[in-house]
Amino acid sequence: MGNRWVRDVEKSSAAESNVGGGLPPIPSLEVVYLTDPEVLAAVLPPPLTPPAEPRVHVRVTDIDLRFGEYHYKELVGYLAVDAGYDGVTGEYPLLIPIDLESAISISRERNGEPKKLAELALTRDGSHVEGRIARNGVTFVEIVGDVTEALPVPAPYPATQWWFKFAPAVSGSGFDSDPLLVRFDQVRTPVTVERVEGKLILRDEPTAPIVDLPVLETVSITYTTRSSSNRASVVGPVDPVAFEPFSFSRYDH
Repeated sequence: MGNRWVRDVEKSSAAESNVGGGLPPIPSLEVVYLTDPEVLAAVLPPPLTPPAEPRVHVRVTDIDLRFGEYHYKELVGYLAVDAGYDGVTGEYPLLIPIDLESAISISRERNGEPKKLAELALTRDGSHVEGRIARNGVTFVEIVGDVTEALPVPAPYPATQWWFKFAPAVSGSGFDSDPLLVRFDQVRTPVTVERVEGKLILRDEPTAPIVDLPVLETVSITYTTRSSSNRASVVGPVDPVAFEPFSFSRYDH
């Protein structure tokens, strides 16, 4: 029997690269809304800066893929606000709820993605669509509506996200090394885009307080399928003292 405590680095890296490349289009139910600009600015860790428009992005995505005999299945949520850095406006995810426990640690430790375990659902019955995200017995995100029309499919377009990668200190205060700002660049390729007439309902859940970003105006609700190509890179270290107050909500509690 081989040593199961030790992995072959070259074989593991090759396998992970194959799984992550060339994914087919996947469905998402997405809401974009405008919130209070002062509230949005208050959730941004330095060096991120407030955007021109206080946009919030909420979505539920169903990833259901097969690679030969291998079946990969997860539901992923996304709660993010627009944020700027170095002249680039991107999305800063406050929380990425996910129902696959094995994906949480590696995403946090390698990339700095703020993933937390949650219960999610995305369903479509004819034109009726529903998406839900729940933690600790509270359905804190609910999107319900009906598809009303197909929209023009845009050409592939770039999108950027900002993540923070960090290691909380063994001492319990601060970090064991400087936190890092990570830039995640995507090229998103839509295949279908449909308008949804519906509503977004937010409820209070202390470990996922999206309700603190009030819905002032709904910009869009869409049901879309798309693929993307992705690349993450480290921008550089950030001020650990300035970042620490923002770090606690990134991990489960």
